Amino acid sequence: MKLHYLLFVIILFFCFPAKAENRVYERVYVHTDKDCYIAGEDIRLKIYVIDSHFQPSDLSKVGYVEICNTEKPLLQIKVALENGGGAGKIEIPTDIPSGIYQLSGYTRYMRNEGEKVFFQKQIAIVNAEQQTLELQRFELIEKPEPAYSTKPEAANVLIKTSQSEYGNREKVVLSIDHIPANTADLVISVSRNDTIAETPEINNQEWLKQVNATLPFSQQWTPEYEGHIITGRLAPEPQEKLSASVAFAGNDVRYFGGQINTQTNTVNFYTADLFGPQQIVTSAISPGYYDKVPYRIDLLSPFSESLPASLPVLPIYRNEGQLMERYLGVQMQKKIDSKTIDNFTQTPNDRTFQPVLSYDLDEYTRFNTISETILEFINKVSVIRMQDKRKISVYIDEEQRSSQRTLVLLDGIPVYDHQDILNYNPMYIKRINIYNECFTFGGNDFDGIVSFLTREGNLPFFQLSNESQLFNYDCPQLPSLFDAPDYSTQPAKNSRKPDFRHTLYWNPFVQFTTGQPVHLSFYTSDLCGLFKVAVEGITTDGEMVQGSINFQVATLSK
Repeated sequence: MKLHYLLFVIILFFCFPAKAENRVYERVYVHTDKDCYIAGEDIRLKIYVIDSHFQPSDLSKVGYVEICNTEKPLLQIKVALENGGGAGKIEIPTDIPSGIYQLSGYTRYMRNEGEKVFFQKQIAIVNAEQQTLELQRFELIEKPEPAYSTKPEAANVLIKTSQSEYGNREKVVLSIDHIPANTADLVISVSRNDTIAETPEINNQEWLKQVNATLPFSQQWTPEYEGHIITGRLAPEPQEKLSASVAFAGNDVRYFGGQINTQTNTVNFYTADLFGPQQIVTSAISPGYYDKVPYRIDLLSPFSESLPASLPVLPIYRNEGQLMERYLGVQMQKKIDSKTIDNFTQTPNDRTFQPVLSYDLDEYTRFNTISETILEFINKVSVIRMQDKRKISVYIDEEQRSSQRTLVLLDGIPVYDHQDILNYNPMYIKRINIYNECFTFGGNDFDGIVSFLTREGNLPFFQLSNESQLFNYDCPQLPSLFDAPDYSTQPAKNSRKPDFRHTLYWNPFVQFTTGQPVHLSFYTSDLCGLFKVAVEGITTDGEMVQGSINFQVATLSK
């Protein structure tokens, strides 16, 4: 099914440039857990991608979100998409200036129409560490406390809480009813309804008009149908034919050949099933026997980096108590969270290769060189001499011959000059995996792979050749689990561990059964005040799903 759909998209993309009515379009909506943040907090968001018929788009596998002022982008993330949806988290730096910022969301494919079709909203960020003189640049005004009400504020879903007022660390039970049957995107967020700052509301009617807008289409940006496309530029401008590769450090074979555009000197690497922070190595090499060349690959930003022409002045309200309480809560929560590891939902990697042979060197006698190690007990592998160079070769069973082009990896990173690995200290090697099949990576052909894995997995004491560069690279984020404490037992409720959560609940993928209400629960924190339940969504016929309600949290007398 996916293959047929991809072929359909490619035909529309390349063969019918003049027929806009046949082209596949994408539009993005970005939900956030709230609109006003304190420097140091996390922005939790959900990116939802639809086609021009309001159906979830399965075309793009990566969404992009940027937070900018009028001068430069300050925060950027890539979000992994599945069936049109993905969720991510952005950590706001503690030194970011107070102000109104523009949040933009889009896919690579949408860049063919320009930034006019990007989703855009404004968020407020307040830096409580800024001095009073610095805050004088902003509009300081008085604002009354929000009125307490348990009545729904808006729209077409009915929200009920189990009671109107709660104590600290008390269970809240929510019921959400009247959800349209064709709702495809549904998000719930619960956070304190502070009176620190405000941002303009999203004009959903303008966004709905944008979905059906038809703009010139450049055909420059192919959709990321399989996964993230990494783009680089060859430097200096090459005077000869080259091959390019990118590899990801680790235990698996995650090697991708590049497609070079000789007109622009750029290279695209079509990756798949790679998420989160990674270490990658790009290499520019000559074809044939992969001799060293005096070229490098400089990575290019995958972000549009379009900036707003202007932004409104941030209105900061005179509520020093709330501001200081929230600031201290952020600092305390960060110290607590720093002791835990953020959990991400993982998906199986379909690209995992299975070695035909695998050797744990701790089970064998150690030799002084890699050559001796291979000679003595590594089956199907030999060291041969080709054009006055020593090469590692794999015996191909099906063809009854030794490989002519072997991909040699050290902790997942290619070693094109095999002499470099043959000179490497074998005491650092923990395992050797052998793959004796033919492989094609983006036009680069190999008829065998030998993978050396060290104990540390970080290329200890290995010097990369000049044609290779090591980068820390952020691949698309998978949804992170919203970790909230459970106070169902008395010891947990009486724990002295502070809980300053401002966002009590965040669910970017609400599951529901048609005709039945959604029931869910969570616990309040140590913060008191007015809290807001916000429900947002979109139906498959272009209707916005909305609803909100408030409840009070107070320190109840025992």
